[in-house]
Amino acid sequence: MTGPGRPSLLPSDAELLKLEAAGLTHREIGEQFEVSRQAVTLRFNNMGEYAQAARRDVSAVLPWDLTQHPASSTLKNSEAYMGLRAFVRQRLGVEVSPRAQLSLRTFLNHLRAGEVLDLDPARGVVWVSRKPSDGSLVIRWPAGVARDERATLLEQVD
Repeated sequence: MTGPGRPSLLPSDAELLKLEAAGLTHREIGEQFEVSRQAVTLRFNNMGEYAQAARRDVSAVLPWDLTQHPASSTLKNSEAYMGLRAFVRQRLGVEVSPRAQLSLRTFLNHLRAGEVLDLDPARGVVWVSRKPSDGSLVIRWPAGVARDERATLLEQVD
């Protein structure tokens, strides 16, 4: 662990970037240098090297305004939302934790069963049967909202 007056166990920023470019996860880099994954992630955050898209929370790519939903905090802790978050993080190339991988697996099973997520005003994020108008999206895009670049992160990729 590093702190005031303690040297970092991590290599230079340039070396860290090379390791990440070679495909190592933050966890793998941390293990290599005997530091936590969080220490590696903090170093990358401090470098400001992440693409803007990789820092966005899933809510930034959704066409739904969840801040106005009466059960916003409960909704964001639902299994369906956590699976969606893991799906988007994976699409962005961000490491998905083992717990999030479980949510992602459940999420993908729902997609295989012909379902998509929709925002129900009363119940929150819920699974509904896929319609032809959903196309390849993993969510039901709201009527009247133009599909933009966000939609590409929400496409199902087999």
